[in-house]
Amino acid sequence: MTKKTLPIDSVCQALDAMEGMSGIGKNLFESISSLTPAVSVELIIKSQDQQSNLLTWRDDELYGPGWHVPGGVVRFKETLSSRVDKVLKKEIAASASKIDGPIGFHEIFNDQRDKRGHFICFVYKVTLSEDPPIETRAEDGAIVDGNWRWFTNCPDNLIKNQRPLVKYINA
Repeated sequence: MTKKTLPIDSVCQALDAMEGMSGIGKNLFESISSLTPAVSVELIIKSQDQQSNLLTWRDDELYGPGWHVPGGVVRFKETLSSRVDKVLKKEIAASASKIDGPIGFHEIFNDQRDKRGHFICFVYKVTLSEDPPIETRAEDGAIVDGNWRWFTNCPDNLIKNQRPLVKYINA
């Protein structure tokens, strides 16, 4: 694929005309992500007794199928804690009784990809006030994108780029 050369001034003028706080859309986000790392939050979600961790099933064109630590990219002028709350609502439809962090950070660096391949991730420990909706819980043999499940230890099929998070999951 041949990339078209555009005058930098024209690109800058177009970007200056945008309202970043309201979101930039998937296409522009992916274009920008080929130029610079994205900042994100990753949520180590603990059960009330602190013995299990909640993971969600992800099956998409970017990372393929596997268990996933819920997380999300921070938007322009959005606080990290606000993104934590939004991830909880959007990905698992739940709220936290306690949020600690950031408790660590890690970097996702995927040299196989030219977009969405570099993230700087702040890790938070979250305790839910209640389980997510039962109808989205993963059942054996019928797991679909977005389902959740509690794990006492990290499953082998955690998405590859999140393997550095095993130390938090198995702690």
